[in-house]
Amino acid sequence: MLNEKQLVTDIAQQLQTLAGASPSAFAVLGSGWKEQAESLISVEQRINLADIHHWPLPAVAGHGGELVVGQLLGSDRRVAFITGRVHAYEGYSGAELVRGVRGMIEWGAKNVLLLNAAGSLSEDMPPGSLMPLSDHINCSLPNPLAGGEFVDLVDMYHPEWRAALLKKCPDITPGIYAACIGPSYETPAEVAMLQKMGANAVGMSTIPEAIAAHAMGARVMAISMLTNLAAGIAGSRPNHQEVLDTARENAQKATETLQLALMLALD
Repeated sequence: MLNEKQLVTDIAQQLQTLAGASPSAFAVLGSGWKEQAESLISVEQRINLADIHHWPLPAVAGHGGELVVGQLLGSDRRVAFITGRVHAYEGYSGAELVRGVRGMIEWGAKNVLLLNAAGSLSEDMPPGSLMPLSDHINCSLPNPLAGGEFVDLVDMYHPEWRAALLKKCPDITPGIYAACIGPSYETPAEVAMLQKMGANAVGMSTIPEAIAAHAMGARVMAISMLTNLAAGIAGSRPNHQEVLDTARENAQKATETLQLALMLALD
């Protein structure tokens, strides 16, 4: 039986065979981000994740199951989109959550953009807002480094990359992302606790991928699309359809920000 490091290496080798040279950057497209993303690239390869041995497969509504590789429009550089991710609440281990991301980095893609949908913890950041992560609070997601190395997470979300994006997009506000395992949404009491802890948004993903990518020496940026107010804020009772609907309504703004973030990664 292959160990985790061997599984990651095998994925990287498969990617090299299927798609050739690695892209300069890649994005994990969480809920609501994939609808228009392909309009940003000239597609060269479209690979079903089920055809990549050892890659855990997404199953949640709003997530796709492909790796799309192509040249970023307006650039001579290749990028890739992973159109969906797996989650701890689906029963995956910390290592499985990040196996695809680790495989992409080992393939040679060293700029990692992690995208998600999240609940806003403040009416000042209403649904439809975009929030680049400045830091995170991990409430209950597994750490992919368990059993391994100690890693410094200061400035894990690359400050220069984020600052460049904020300079171009002064209307978006960075913040702290908290993550709980899900799949149930947080209770109003948990939301109040997260507010007191200093979090600005809450979700169920991204942190393990960011930790794993940072530990491998990649540059990491993450952006949340705030698709709903968290439970109890202004009477909110979150549901997944609301998340998908809000994401769809704000897809154009998200796509423009995605393009800009990738261009800045390639400068």
